[in-house]
Amino acid sequence: MEIGQRYDTNGRQLWLHRSGAGTPSVVFVPGGGLVGLDFLQVQERAAERTTSVIYDRAGTGWSDAVSLPRSAADVAGELHALLAAANVPAPYVLVGLHIEQPDAVVEAIGDVVG
Repeated sequence: MEIGQRYDTNGRQLWLHRSGAGTPSVVFVPGGGLVGLDFLQVQERAAERTTSVIYDRAGTGWSDAVSLPRSAADVAGELHALLAAANVPAPYVLVGLHIEQPDAVVEAIGDVVG
C-alpha cells in the first residue's frame, strides 16, 4: 500500500500523507529525529474526525536532502509552503513530540488554533 506523495515546495520535494476531511486540520510535526510515519497510527485515528496530515521535513524520511543547520523559521516556512501545495485547509492544530521555537513556527505558518 502506497501512502502519501511528494510535493514541490520552493524547488524541493517534500513528502506528505493526508487523510480525513474537515477543519481544523491536525498537522503532526516530527521533531528530534522522528519522521512522519512515526505518527501514522495516531494520525489515522485523528483522520476519523477531521483532516489529518503527517509529513517529512527536508532532510528526513522521503523528503529531499537539505544542508544543515536550519533555523526554526526555515522549517516553519517549508511547512507552510507544503501545506499550501497540498491544499490542506486552515486553520491548523500542530501536534508534536517537541517543537523548537514554537513562536517562530506559529508566526511563519499563521492560521494556527489550539
